[in-house]
Amino acid sequence: MDILVYVPPALFGVMAIAFFVLWRLKIATSWQWSAGFAQTGAGFGFSAFPISPGFDAFVSGMIFIGAAYCYSSAILLHFNAPMRRLERRLFVLAYTLVHTYIVFVTADLRDELFLTDVSFACLLGLALYVVTPKTSRPADKILVFSVSIVFLDTLARAIFFYFFMNTSDKLADFVTSDYNLAVHITTITICIMFPFAALGAMASAAIDRHRDAAERDPLTGLLNRRGFHKSLNRMFETRELRGAVLVCDIDHFKQVNDRYGHTVGDQVILSVAQELQQATSSSGHAARFGGEEFVVFFPAATLRDAAAIAQLLRVSLSERSWNHIGMDHGVTASFGVSAIEDQETSVLPAIERADRALYSAKTSGRNRVVAASPTTSPALLEDDHLSEELVVGVRG
Repeated sequence: MDILVYVPPALFGVMAIAFFVLWRLKIATSWQWSAGFAQTGAGFGFSAFPISPGFDAFVSGMIFIGAAYCYSSAILLHFNAPMRRLERRLFVLAYTLVHTYIVFVTADLRDELFLTDVSFACLLGLALYVVTPKTSRPADKILVFSVSIVFLDTLARAIFFYFFMNTSDKLADFVTSDYNLAVHITTITICIMFPFAALGAMASAAIDRHRDAAERDPLTGLLNRRGFHKSLNRMFETRELRGAVLVCDIDHFKQVNDRYGHTVGDQVILSVAQELQQATSSSGHAARFGGEEFVVFFPAATLRDAAAIAQLLRVSLSERSWNHIGMDHGVTASFGVSAIEDQETSVLPAIERADRALYSAKTSGRNRVVAASPTTSPALLEDDHLSEELVVGVRG
């Protein structure tokens, strides 16, 4: 027991330092991980270096509830879940009031340990309840499992020692109690997987963030060319390839940059990107392929659907005022659209047809929508509707 009491403070102290470094390196999602492990180590420190029974009981209880609050915050942040700050803070306040009464009025060790353990479990349980439906990555599932182990261990220990063990109720007997031995043993055995599971989840999330950054355009947040193709490949791994493609190019964009500067040009790019993103459904994909060129994929859409959307986008952009960014004239865009044909196993042929249709829109005067099919020549869509004779396109 003499050696055992020093293990948790040292272990969690190392974890606190490690997670602080990871937070500074922007790998850990928040500083609460480090704070939680630091407080846990400090709480165990009162077993290794006791001062006085009342002081030890009160401060260690506050430290452990603080650790539970930090853990729950870190877990919720990791999963981008609602923080429930008001509920959790009110819970901590209620705990503090009851905890103070028990330590300084009744001085009952059994009540104090039961209160702290159950409160610790409640804060973790709330986080588990909120984040479990959001769990998808294998590393996150391991994290949720490890948090569940800590939750069950804490709750089971509280119930067992309070209702089934005849232990002392004197605060001064805590250090030599069976409860103190049990909490040290379970912490360095079954519960030790928690910090390592958190570390694994942080690493997995960091890898995903890096991968996502590599597949997105840094200015607009849209997919880049690589991300677009990878997303579509993943989408059609388990279902048939169906849909339509829209290719968009901002007209005379070089003149915007030359006349107003790249800052204004970036604002135009951002605005067009937002229009395209809003036009996609939750299952669609919008990408910036480079410069002022964009590609949008509409799953399950027909050529007529894509052409109608392109026409709405064209009109919206041409009628927009740009005075708020210092431009005194309008901005227009040209569009080429094409549908994925039967027997095609890749979106690339449709993109190529839409790109050639875009070229036709450019050469026919810009601020146009041209729809393409694989068998005929390009034709212009100038009205807000698409007639059958205009559903024509570009032969490869």
